[in-house]
Amino acid sequence: MKERAIQRQILVALSKEFHGRGMFWQNDTGAAKSMDGKRVIRFGCPGSPDILGCLDGRWIGIEVKTATGKQRDTQRNFQRAIEACGGLYAVARSAEQAVEILRAL
Repeated sequence: MKERAIQRQILVALSKEFHGRGMFWQNDTGAAKSMDGKRVIRFGCPGSPDILGCLDGRWIGIEVKTATGKQRDTQRNFQRAIEACGGLYAVARSAEQAVEILRAL
């Protein structure tokens, strides 16, 4: 399964499991060509997690990976920054794993 499909499953599971306690949203980063094709437009913050949110007042970042996916250096740096500020950063490979991680808070 591709990361984008896992990401969608996680967002649905989190919205059901933690309804009323938090909110979560997709956080895209990357680049795209302008409509005229002459420019590249970059968006998002490199290394930021795929899913952002807040649960019971705590900042959450979830990096979505496939079974064999690995964090890049920019993602590990972002993880350290989030954790230094008291937030939770997690790598999740399935919706069940993401829910389990957040239930443990």
